[in-house]
Amino acid sequence: MKIRTVPGRLAPWLLVAGMGVPAAAMAAGFAITEENATGLGMAYSDMATGNGNASGMFFNPATLSDLPGTQLSAGLIYIDPLFQLNNGKSTTPLGTTVSGGDGGNAGVAALVPNLYVTHQIDSRLHVGIGLSVPYGLSTKYTDGWLGRYHAIKSEVQVINLNPALSYTVDPTLSLGFGLDIQRASADLTSAIDSGTLCIAGGGGSACAGSKDGSVRIKGHDWALGWNAGLLWRPTAATTVGLAYRSAVDHKLKGTVQYNVPALLASNPQFADTNATAKLDLPATLNLGVSQKLSPRWTVTGGVLWTQWSRFKELRVVKDNGQPDLLTTENWKNTLRYAVGASFRQNDRLTWRAGVAYDPTPVPNAEHRTARLPDSNRTWLSLGAGYKVSKQMTVDVGYTHIWFRNVNIDNTTEGAYKNTLTGTYTGSVDIFGAQLSYRF
Repeated sequence: MKIRTVPGRLAPWLLVAGMGVPAAAMAAGFAITEENATGLGMAYSDMATGNGNASGMFFNPATLSDLPGTQLSAGLIYIDPLFQLNNGKSTTPLGTTVSGGDGGNAGVAALVPNLYVTHQIDSRLHVGIGLSVPYGLSTKYTDGWLGRYHAIKSEVQVINLNPALSYTVDPTLSLGFGLDIQRASADLTSAIDSGTLCIAGGGGSACAGSKDGSVRIKGHDWALGWNAGLLWRPTAATTVGLAYRSAVDHKLKGTVQYNVPALLASNPQFADTNATAKLDLPATLNLGVSQKLSPRWTVTGGVLWTQWSRFKELRVVKDNGQPDLLTTENWKNTLRYAVGASFRQNDRLTWRAGVAYDPTPVPNAEHRTARLPDSNRTWLSLGAGYKVSKQMTVDVGYTHIWFRNVNIDNTTEGAYKNTLTGTYTGSVDIFGAQLSYRF
């Protein structure tokens, strides 16, 4: 069978997707909505109803039922973000002002791969497997910036392997189910205010000229989740999709490593140790409608609910019994809204456009952190698909996202509290390309 030749052709994509490429979060929170280039051109207003190729299975496994034969979709998404602190100020626990610049652009550009393969077993049963990065975060400030005691580098990534199947109940209804096999990893760094700690500890003149220390937290974990969906076609022109993705609980295991001056080296609080940290990923519920207005025009709309309220804190528990490293988050649930349209110019060329509103789960300035200075986002998307042959289609998409200006008024937790205030501005440009092939 032809499907046996697919794995060899896909090996390079599997390698790239598994390399641990840092990914910038471009949906609210640290979610990555950008799982294909087809939907990118419509602001992902087609999430629940499918897009006519294998990549639609990530958002709704029931869309597998629309795909005859054996199909492949492979894509790359380039995310170029800008996060900038303006009028920033930071103070030490003693009330003195922290020196340093504004940190520059904290956004880190990322190239995010995705890969999907589907196969029709018979007239009712379809199977598929996808490899993607549904969650990610990558920010980095200059080492000597004024908020260095809050964050310098932050990388979080979740790689998702998604086997799935769909069953066609009748011509109007399809059901789908899948598993989410996830590997999560994190790498977080920040500076330690050695001078202030020395003075607070009664170090006196020995504290003069004390240099900053640093801390690095690393960890990873494997965990399992699931997803399910349905596709209902009440008329030949109307499709309704509903999809649910379960919450996933990760328990990252790793290390906390310190680099501190000699005057702090004997303090057990700064001893290297193994550690664990929970990462509670949200459940999502996605509802969408696709309406064919004419042979050329189709409009789509969708609402995505994300249970970000599960992300209450980031707590690193040290194995050596020293105090936890804690950041309180208290995020709130969100609703993302998107509408889009596609225009089929001819048998080969289709144009797409869409807009979306994606609110932040961060409740207020006090809970906004330098690691992820999230804010409400507005999307404007454009895209196109070109049918190269009966078997091959190429899709491209572009999105610009405007971030609402937001304030930060964050205080680190623990015995020694540093504050960070200011206003964040931001935007992002996203480019996507995708190749789909029918065998």
